[in-house]
Amino acid sequence: PSGGWRLATATGGALSARRVVLATGGRSVPATGSRGWGLEVASALGHTVHPTYPALTPLTAHPHPHAQLAGVSLEARIEAPGTDFRTTDGFLVTHRGWSGPAVLDASHLAVRGRPEGGRQELTVSWTPTIEDRRWDRELQEGAGSVRTALAERLPRSLVDRLLEEAEVARDTSLAQLRREERARVVEHLTAYRLPWTGDEGYKKAEVTGGGVALEEVDPTTLESRVVPDLYLCGELLDAFGPIGGHNFLWAWATGRSAGTGAARSMGTG
Repeated sequence: PSGGWRLATATGGALSARRVVLATGGRSVPATGSRGWGLEVASALGHTVHPTYPALTPLTAHPHPHAQLAGVSLEARIEAPGTDFRTTDGFLVTHRGWSGPAVLDASHLAVRGRPEGGRQELTVSWTPTIEDRRWDRELQEGAGSVRTALAERLPRSLVDRLLEEAEVARDTSLAQLRREERARVVEHLTAYRLPWTGDEGYKKAEVTGGGVALEEVDPTTLESRVVPDLYLCGELLDAFGPIGGHNFLWAWATGRSAGTGAARSMGTG
């Protein structure tokens, strides 16, 4: 009423403040105590809050076709069909599905684009530095068994699984590998259709997607353009980046900007 804020606390007390910075975090990793409460506050105060979703989260599959490969890790390239998205990074097989930086970076597209129910797919190249034409040539010109040729670059357990799915006997010699068999092997190596049915949700998500509309905050001070003397930062805002420290940087940078913006508006920054 006096031009400032009055904040009620859970213990029944109250605080008065001239400026308020909301830095409560998103919905990801609720074990840390963050449940998206700040988003509820921002919405109640009149802000537009875009629907949230778990971003950078492991993907799951039921049934899991690679459950017996849990623990296998390698570098892979992932593409999302129907988009221009492509990323090459670490890939990890888990007991419930798939994780690793490459999967996490692709997960936000998968989660947002998933229709209700059903099996979805991403496209994976298990050898991102070797394209299909080169594999086709090597399998034609090489010697020994197809299993030996593939195991020189990939974990043997993964090789065995890929050959099984391609319906090619692992001890088949390259000299006896038929054209159609070679084509199936190359496709499984360079354009593997990775199925998934769900994700690990906010429990394991690195960051929360969605949040307060960016156009509703001043880009320099992060003061709300809807409610004066209110500042918002971090996961509350509708922005996130790929894995690799970008989201930590966003949290720190926007937190600093909101704090200094609030202080300077009072002539103390």
